[in-house]
Amino acid sequence: MERKDWNALGKHPVFDELLLNSRHIKPQEIYHGFQKLYGERFMGHGLVSEVDHEKWFHRRAIMNPAFRRKYLISLMEEYNSGSEALCQKLKEKADGKIEVPMLDELNKVTLDVIAKIAFSMDTNAIGDPDCPFPAAITAALQGLQSLHERPWSTMDPRCISMRRSTRKAIHLIRETGRDQIKERIRARKRADHVPSDLLNLILDIANDLEGDKDFGMENMLDEFVTLFIAGQETTSNLLAFTILQLGRHPDVAKKLQAEVDEVLGQKHTIQYEDLAKLEYMMRVLKETLRLYSPVGGTTRLTAHPVKYNGITIPAKATVTVMSYVMSRMEEYFDDPLLFNPDRFKPSEDGSLPRHLYAYFPFSMGQRSCIGQQFALIEARVILAKLLQRFEFRLEQSQSMGILDELTSKPMGRCKNYITLRA
Repeated sequence: MERKDWNALGKHPVFDELLLNSRHIKPQEIYHGFQKLYGERFMGHGLVSEVDHEKWFHRRAIMNPAFRRKYLISLMEEYNSGSEALCQKLKEKADGKIEVPMLDELNKVTLDVIAKIAFSMDTNAIGDPDCPFPAAITAALQGLQSLHERPWSTMDPRCISMRRSTRKAIHLIRETGRDQIKERIRARKRADHVPSDLLNLILDIANDLEGDKDFGMENMLDEFVTLFIAGQETTSNLLAFTILQLGRHPDVAKKLQAEVDEVLGQKHTIQYEDLAKLEYMMRVLKETLRLYSPVGGTTRLTAHPVKYNGITIPAKATVTVMSYVMSRMEEYFDDPLLFNPDRFKPSEDGSLPRHLYAYFPFSMGQRSCIGQQFALIEARVILAKLLQRFEFRLEQSQSMGILDELTSKPMGRCKNYITLRA
């Protein structure tokens, strides 16, 4: 029987071919759950889940300007205000005695930031304990993970409650998006001043495809849901893992703290120019992403036979390139399980690192994550603000395990005790 499922672990030519060649597309059987989950349309044909390359390429091209550096620089006020709101909230718990699940707090701030920046929504997840969106996002992703792990859960009577809660969560997110889109359409028709946010770009896509029966309200909602969830999850998980590693490595935490103090001092508003000076912080974040990439791998459907390590992978084979495993291989990283940010220090001779094709936390090629720079800017602002104000101490029972809910996050929610810095 011809093998149709492959895991790729090896030298860079195979990654050149699989990830950089757009002819190898995302397989429908892997992404169908992203499109429709337990009977409820989820991400539909948004940027993450669209498998038709031509349709994806056109929409990505329209979205690209919102993720270029010039536009991201203009968002520094929103990054700062969201981070400041988080710091004010954490002050209430900074007595060194209250156990704070930092992943939950980071989920809230990144949700507020993406909602404000992308859709001009005030979700107030940080200030409102009854805000329904963090729980809805978690429920939707848990449902998606359940489908991947247990395909029979679509029919299993023991999963009725889970299916119901998943559908309810997705319905809440999509109906919220529907309300936002309808209101923005009305505002544009009235010629009101509207913000230049991602919601406007979604409507521009709709106008650009006017007359295309395949693109309407539901497709606009697909993009809303994709950005709403992906824009929150990536940064919050990265920051939670970073805080976890700082708690395990006080020498790294001390060095990073010193850099923040030197570059920022007591500066209230962080400027984009400050971020370039936080060189060690960037290395810390890169090292965190090496060990804890947002997702464990990237899957492609081969368009033609691919030769790999003396083996021919046939056409129409599903191939998963495992970033999680590649980043832990001694072939590419010295002492790979050691958390060592200085492995990302630029080489003095300018030579390329041997891990060039073994490090791809945001994937590679045309379908690399559109929001990676957004996430890294946001992460630096939030982390810098936190380190300006607080000291963190890991709760002793905090697990070092990884919870896979489609995205990788710390098992145990990254529990810490927090105190104000002297």
